[in-house]
Amino acid sequence: MITKAKIKHIRSLQKSKERYTHNQYIIEGWRLVQEILKSNHELLEIYFTSEFKERHPNIVADTIKNCPLALEISQAEMQSISATETPSGILGICKISTENQSDDKLDDNWLYLDNISDPGNMGTLLRTAVWFGIHNIAFSRDCVDIFNPKVVRGGMGAHFHISYILDANITQFNSTHTLYGGDQDGKSLDDFDIETPWILVLGNEAHGISQGIRKTIHRYIAIPRLGVGESLNVAVAGGIIMEKLVKK
Repeated sequence: MITKAKIKHIRSLQKSKERYTHNQYIIEGWRLVQEILKSNHELLEIYFTSEFKERHPNIVADTIKNCPLALEISQAEMQSISATETPSGILGICKISTENQSDDKLDDNWLYLDNISDPGNMGTLLRTAVWFGIHNIAFSRDCVDIFNPKVVRGGMGAHFHISYILDANITQFNSTHTLYGGDQDGKSLDDFDIETPWILVLGNEAHGISQGIRKTIHRYIAIPRLGVGESLNVAVAGGIIMEKLVKK
């Protein structure tokens, strides 16, 4: 049985302040559990229901082997600690690793996210970045927390494959990278050559790239509109630009 104190602690990790106080965050679902087991990230605790164990005995067995604390709990207890309305039946507590907070890879290509506020967009951008081999990501101070449960679920394991800088100052890339910004008023990538290493800057869903960062951008990239519509979702636009950048 899980204690009331432990339930209170896990539920507190839904708040950003508590996550960084304890250096812990929540993962839910068998896909995320499988991904962390294949990575070098530390899984501190795992909780699962009997129903989940019956459906996925191998996943539970592997998790028990690789986690210092594994506990079978009731469906009601899982509901009390889950951040979702319909829990999957397995929930883990992971360590926020300082080893992945790195600014020593400034010779590589980077993605810089400027005030991305929607957790779904953030998770999708992280998932898309690692799909295209972009593993270094910097976040402005006003971004949604990358360990927000919704971001983690949307990232689908991307958190286990990135190096990142939180509260990043774009000026640290000025002398080492060509800064490309995603913007409707830019030019198609077909119109110019790409200089490496580069950093792709994507801005806020409603307001785009902030004025302070705009001063640092070298070139703006636009996605030509072939049909109708006012704009693209930032995660969709980011995916298109990332694919084109890495191919260039």
